[in-house]
Amino acid sequence: MQIPIKNKLEQNELFRIKRMKEVIKATNPHGHKDYLEIIYLEAGAGTHQIDHDRYTVNPHNLYLVMPGQIHSWELTEIPKGYVMMLQKDFLLGHPFYELLFQNFPAPYSGCYDLKEIQPTVDNIFQSIDNEYTLRQPNYQALILTYLQLLFNLLDRQAGQDLSVPYPVLLKSFFVMLDGQFKTNREVSSYAELLNVTPKNLNTLCQKYLSKTAGTVINEKITAESKKLLLYSHLNLTELAYELGFTDPSHFNKFFKRQTGVLPSIYRKGIS
Repeated sequence: MQIPIKNKLEQNELFRIKRMKEVIKATNPHGHKDYLEIIYLEAGAGTHQIDHDRYTVNPHNLYLVMPGQIHSWELTEIPKGYVMMLQKDFLLGHPFYELLFQNFPAPYSGCYDLKEIQPTVDNIFQSIDNEYTLRQPNYQALILTYLQLLFNLLDRQAGQDLSVPYPVLLKSFFVMLDGQFKTNREVSSYAELLNVTPKNLNTLCQKYLSKTAGTVINEKITAESKKLLLYSHLNLTELAYELGFTDPSHFNKFFKRQTGVLPSIYRKGIS
């Protein structure tokens, strides 16, 4: 895929917050280099595409763009709000240090509607902006405190509790899967690499994700398939081989089983 990767942070810059540019524009699909982007809109309209999910832009929406994700805007009204960029090391010692940089399985959705708690969220972003601008003693610690409050509120909005971190073994599974999903799709193989039984790996996935390890593997392949169908110019045969399928027909059957439609129909629908 020929998708540009942007880096808006200076060398050794771990955090930045700024007001969003108040212009109506469309942006080409792009990613960000190794940092998390948090966008909170006080006003605006249009669409925001993050990977294969397309969101309608509304006031008091918050968007999370994880490292490795691809996004683009098509705005129809002037946006007003904030953009925060965080390098992982800015969160050292923070309860969300690992969680916020785990792209798969994604612990957070790409978009949150926060209009019901708008005054609180407005105050959080204004406070972070003030701390960043004035840079008084301990300003970074205060910013981290506000960030923890923000993500606890997101957890509450989503009806989830992410305060208990995933065990090391499960995080190792995610890292292995990210690097090997094109060539390794067997639960037993990952379990052997992790020095556990397939039953133990499945039990962990069921406990923390409410799904089997096999489902996690299939969801990873499906997510990467959708990204390639949306952003690459590979034909379906090339795309199947790129994903590690030995026969394009196997890819067609897999994708339809996972999504209910053939890859060609999915690509046509999202184009």
